Amino acid sequence: MRDRATATRRRALRVMGAGAAALAAAPWPRWASSAPRTEADAEILIGQSCQLSGPLAPLTRELQEGAAWCFEQVNARGGVHGRQLKVVALDDAYDPQRTADNVRQLIDKHGVFALFNLAGTPTTLAALPVVRERKVPLVAPFTGTDALRSGFERYVFNVRAGYADEIEKIVQHLAVLGIDRVGVAYLDNAFGTGGLDALKSAAARRGVALAAATPLAVDGSGLQTAAQDLARARPPVIVLVTAGKVTSDFIAAYASAGASAQFYALSVVSSQQLIQALGDRSKGVAIAQVMPYPWGSATRLARELSELASRKGVEAGYNHMEGFVSARVLVEGLQQAGPSPTRESFVRGLEGLRELDLGGYLVRFSDRNHNGSSHVELTIVGASKRVLR
Repeated sequence: MRDRATATRRRALRVMGAGAAALAAAPWPRWASSAPRTEADAEILIGQSCQLSGPLAPLTRELQEGAAWCFEQVNARGGVHGRQLKVVALDDAYDPQRTADNVRQLIDKHGVFALFNLAGTPTTLAALPVVRERKVPLVAPFTGTDALRSGFERYVFNVRAGYADEIEKIVQHLAVLGIDRVGVAYLDNAFGTGGLDALKSAAARRGVALAAATPLAVDGSGLQTAAQDLARARPPVIVLVTAGKVTSDFIAAYASAGASAQFYALSVVSSQQLIQALGDRSKGVAIAQVMPYPWGSATRLARELSELASRKGVEAGYNHMEGFVSARVLVEGLQQAGPSPTRESFVRGLEGLRELDLGGYLVRFSDRNHNGSSHVELTIVGASKRVLR
């Protein structure tokens, strides 16, 4: 365990978006103007608690980069109603207690207006009581947990589809293919057990048997034993309710156990990191996606993201797209909140986005629905080690 001094040093605060140089010209709404404001009105602070250290940090970094590209564009064009957007990000290292503490600090010390892209299921759920108590809007948490979707949460706005939507899509696809047995490897936390429950329900509805279910330690320990346990059931397909490095490590451990299966992963797995870690072993891994395809020019969103990524010297992926889309939704909600926004007017502004087309991705909110999308599609890592639809 890290000592307190080390933990304090590693707690990072990153401010993104201020003073960004103008990027490529692209069509943006008329509200992106540079009307003069008083000093007190000069900026809007957005708070984020996420993984800036630990095995999930690369995943969060992609999400943050995509969001930052959006905020930089907006700020370069004068901000929202003349206000610059800044994101204050604190490291929670995937520790739920640190997330709750970070959210309190973001609200009380930094005075953030809203919360954005909290990353992870157990971490976001730990922050939920603070969100409710302080009535601070939380936009686009990076989790598909049903716990944020099955009941109405007034201050939570989900932009992505839920894990239950992804798992339903996977099981439906398997049933069409005639697959009647599946295994599941899941993280031993709220994210993993929630996904396991969703898989059991979806499988039962479609007559697919659950051959075996194996929990995985969040820190990635004991993967070889877990792989051997699951391999004994010889399932033709394994659904991975995992995120980060554990995903690629488990696939490698399963292969080294002398077994083979078709793997299906959820959207929180970074396809780029998976391919980089596994090389040729990544071929054939199917991944559910909840965002538009980030490559090529099929949608305006893909074209915008590709151009921004090119200027940064980065190859954009699905997590970049999710950060970019999430930031666009936040910005649209701020615009609807007016030139002197309050948290309540921001909530009403987001609820007014009843048919928001971002250029290939629809978001629908209302005063009775804070789940913006149920879009899911399946992709696969092809022979060229590129993600194909």
